[in-house]
Parts: sequence; structure tokens; C-alpha cells
Amino acid sequence: MEFAYFEPSPLLHDLVGSYYFVSLPFELKDIMRAEIANVRFVLAGGAVSDLTGAEERYSAGDTLLCGPTYKCSHVTFHAHTRIFGASITPLGWRRLFGFNAEDAADHNLPFEDVVPAGSKPLINAVHSAGDSKEIVKAADALFASMVSDGRRIHDDFIKQATDWIVDPEPNEIEHLLERVDFSHRQVERLCKAYFGSGPKKLHRKFRALHAANRLTWYNLTDWREVARAAYYDQAHFIKEFKQFNGHTPQDFIEGPKFLVRMTLEERLKIAHRSPFSLVG
Repeated sequence: MEFAYFEPSPLLHDLVGSYYFVSLPFELKDIMRAEIANVRFVLAGGAVSDLTGAEERYSAGDTLLCGPTYKCSHVTFHAHTRIFGASITPLGWRRLFGFNAEDAADHNLPFEDVVPAGSKPLINAVHSAGDSKEIVKAADALFASMVSDGRRIHDDFIKQATDWIVDPEPNEIEHLLERVDFSHRQVERLCKAYFGSGPKKLHRKFRALHAANRLTWYNLTDWREVARAAYYDQAHFIKEFKQFNGHTPQDFIEGPKFLVRMTLEERLKIAHRSPFSLVG
């Protein structure tokens, strides 16, 4: 199995967190943890996902807009599958697509249905490109063609909310409310529009992702080292960790080299401009 990350064009750094390639010569069944939004191009082979509760099958030539997810899901990659993906930041979601992220949360949508007509031929350019360098160049052109500066965006709210959720130290919703000049009701609405859920679920998701990141990056063998400050008790931590990461903390530590662990290790090897590249 091969996995590699690439940086998008500097013009897209605030919108696309990173590009990535995954290549599997053999069939692989694994669990996908909760993520930020992604666009995925199935270059070869295929995959099966149960994200929506029913099995959905994707084949070579398919391109998916994967909304932000708030639960784990099972995925099966067929042998000889190659996927190119792009992680989409909350700001990128708004500038590229323009509809509320909540409307696509925990769903995969046909990418062709949500891009401007003039951008659709550029999707085929990504699929037909040769090596990884050409694919990245084609993806840069595709996403650049989709950017709209005419949509109203609360840039400062996105920045403050981003700083809140990517901070690995324990933060509560009250800390977000202290950062922004909005009511709790407004914060609820804006979080759903840009991040795909209200602040409570958003907080729970990133708290669990940070815990998994620390277990991986610091080679920790005792999950209590990441649970003490942020959770009520052991049962609470295990339940939350499994909901968003797909494994119990102990299984995550002792189990095989899960796909998520491999991707987390690879993320440390490249430069990142987007704060989501190391978390979501």
C-alpha cells in the first residue's frame, strides 16, 4: 500500500488543506474515522462505503464530494484501487460550493452535481492526467475555476472557530463564545453552515480526533495520557473515541497498522499551510 501527500497551489492553501494519493495492490477492509470534507477521484479500481447506513459502491471514473463526517464508517477498497483526494476546509466549502455543509454531512454526493457547468470538463482532466504531478496540476486548475468571491462569508468566525477546534488542548463551547461576537444561536447556525454540525458535536469530534493523533504521533501505550483532562471518566472516553475513530482506544494502540494511523504518520512528513491538514 502506498500513501502520499502533496501541497495544493499557494492560491488554494486556505481552501484545500492537502492533496493525497492512496494506491492499494490488494483488497483492504478498514474503518474511516470522522473527517472534514473531501473530494475523491476514483482513478482505478473501486470501493464500497457504508457511511450513509447502506452500502454505496464507487468505481473508476467516479468523483465524489464527501461532506464532513461525524461518525466512523466501514470501507472496502478493491484490489488495484487508486484514489486521488483533496481535503476541503470550511472556508473552501463556502467558496467552492456555496451551500450549507450540514446539507452534505455524513453523505457522499456526485461531484458533477455540485460544480459549475464550466468546471465539469476539468474533472475529466484530473482522471485522464498521467503522473501525480500532472494530476495535482489538473486539480489546481479545477478548484481554481470553482472559486467564488461573491458569497457572503464570516471569515473571522471561521478563523476563530478553526483555532478553537484545532487547538489540541481541552476547550469547551464557552471558549468559542468568548472568541466571537455572536449569540449562541448564531454560533449554532454558522457552525452548521461552515463545519457541518452544531458546536457541541463539532467539539466532541475534534476532541476525539486529537486524542487519536496524540496516541499515534507520540507512540503512547496508555490511553489515559490523552483522556485525563477532557473526559468525565473511562466509559465516556471509550464511547466518544470509538464513535469518531472507529476503534476503542486500546484497539487503536494495539491493533494492526490501520489506514488512519498510516495517514496520520504520513501527514507529519510534509509542510502544511492549513491547520486542518494535521487534524481533519
